[in-house]
Amino acid sequence: MDAESFDQLIQNAIEKEIEARDFYREAAKRMTDPAVTEIFEEMSRQEEGHREKLEVFRFDPTAKIEFQKVEDFGVAEEMDDIAITFEMSPKEAFQLAAKREQAAMEMYAKWAAGCESPELKRVFEELSEMERGHKKRIEDFFVNVAFPEAW
Repeated sequence: MDAESFDQLIQNAIEKEIEARDFYREAAKRMTDPAVTEIFEEMSRQEEGHREKLEVFRFDPTAKIEFQKVEDFGVAEEMDDIAITFEMSPKEAFQLAAKREQAAMEMYAKWAAGCESPELKRVFEELSEMERGHKKRIEDFFVNVAFPEAW
C-alpha cells in the first residue's frame, strides 16, 4: 500500500475517533443526571486517547499499535438500540455507549477484512480489538448497573 493510501485510511480512523469523542463530550454537557454526565465525560476522554494513539501511528507507522485481547461476551449485541435523551439513566447511557462501541468494533473489523496489505490489516484488527476492550468495559458497567444483584 502506498503512503498516501495508508495516510488516508489512518486519517479516516482518526476522524471516527474525533466524532465519537465529540459525541460523548456534547452528550455529557446535556445530561441532567451527574452520574450519566461522568460516564459520557469518561467516554470522551477514552476516545481522545484513541485519537492520540492513531496520530502517533500515522506519523510513525513503525510504532507499535497493540491492544490487550479481551473475551467478548456479546452483551451489546443482545441490547436494543437506544436514542439519546437528556434524562438518560446510567443504565441507558451504558447501553447507548456499548452499542456505539460495538459499531466501531465492527467497522474496524470490516476494514481489516477488506485490506490486501497485511500490515494495514493488522492495524485495523488491533483497532477493532481496542474497541472490543472498550465495549467490554462498558458492558461490565452496564451489567453492574442494570443487574446489581449480579454483584
